Parts: sequence; structure tokens; C-alpha cells
Amino acid sequence: MELQACLDDADERIREATDAKAGTTLTGAVLVEAGQRLQWLVFNIGDSRTYLHQDGRLRQLTRDHSQVQEMFESGMITAEELRDHPNRNVITRALGAGDLFSGDYTMAPVEAGQRLLICSDGLTGELTDQQIADILDAGRSPQDTVDWLIHQALREGGRDNVTVIVVDVREG
Repeated sequence: MELQACLDDADERIREATDAKAGTTLTGAVLVEAGQRLQWLVFNIGDSRTYLHQDGRLRQLTRDHSQVQEMFESGMITAEELRDHPNRNVITRALGAGDLFSGDYTMAPVEAGQRLLICSDGLTGELTDQQIADILDAGRSPQDTVDWLIHQALREGGRDNVTVIVVDVREG
């Protein structure tokens, strides 16, 4: 897979540049043909996220690679505790760090009316999913939506870098 080759190359370059002492999270999406349809091929490593917003509903397409996510999935903490847990920024996978990295991949159909949101944890660490959904649902252009999301995250504290991409699908 070409995408995995690109990720492998990036992982190697980061390891060389930082002597494997620093890494980064990564998420994104590419369009792929699956039969007669276009699909989102979504990938992530770490706690940056990709969401799909459609018909007023926000759906997270990625799974965080973090200590708190693992604690939540094992029943050690509740969904409410995820957001404010002291270990919320401890990631378990990163590009360029650790022994081996592996990303997660998922597919989702491309349909008219969708909004794809690709973002760093600087956004999701400051805004709830409901706040994000409300902003995505406001009917503004992708750029205005990006600006609004970043502004709101900074207003809520902005304790981490805030990276946001919004893609509107006009035709499926």
C-alpha cells in the first residue's frame, strides 16, 4: 500500500532527525475507489482524530492511541473521566518514536452533504464533541468553520497546538 510506504518513510525520517527521542501524532484521509464508489480511507497514529459530520451527527472515525483510551476501554474510567484525566496526553503510539509503530485504518463511504474534520488533540482537548458538532452544523464555509473551531479552542484554554482541516463533500 502506497500510504503505508509514505508512513514508513516519515517514521524513519523522524527517527533519524530526533534520534528516536520525539514523535508526532498523525491522522488524515485519502479518497480511494472501491468498486463504483469513492471511499474515505482514514488513518491515524496517536490521538489526533478524524470525524465525519453528516445529517447533524458527528461520528469519530479514528480511535485514540492513548493511556486514557485504553483505561476507558478496559472499564477503569468512565467517559466523563476521559476528558480531564491527568494522563489524557500520554499517547501509546507515535510516528517516529518507540520500537514499532502501527497505524489504524478505516473506510467510510463518501456521500454528498458530508463534512470531514481532521484535527489535532489541541481541538478535541478543549472542545466537546457537541461543541464541535454545533460549529460544524452552523452552515459556514470550510475556512470560516476552521477559523471558528480554532478560535473556540484557544478561547477555552488552547493548551496545545490546534490544527484543523474541514472538507465539504458536495457530490457523492
